[in-house]
Amino acid sequence: MYKVLFFALLLFPTLVLSQSFSFESPYNLQCSGTVIDVGYYGSPCVADWDGDGLKDLILGQFASGYIRFYKNEGTNASPVFNSFSYLYADGVIITMAYG
Repeated sequence: MYKVLFFALLLFPTLVLSQSFSFESPYNLQCSGTVIDVGYYGSPCVADWDGDGLKDLILGQFASGYIRFYKNEGTNASPVFNSFSYLYADGVIITMAYG
């Protein structure tokens, strides 16, 4: 049993490290032609927030703790964000602990 485990522990890193990974070039998301910038430590999440079948952008702001909602007005393959709104609960802007 120990020989099999030892062999597996030696083989696994060799297989993983021998693969080459390929990533696409990064790009900045835009809203109305302007790069989306919430300062540092932004926390993005992509999900169909409003149930229309399109992936929307939810973005947490570190400096204020506000949560922005960007509605996707394009397609899932080519999202278009024209404006954002803050998320509310009971008429109050949702804020998270920050700083």
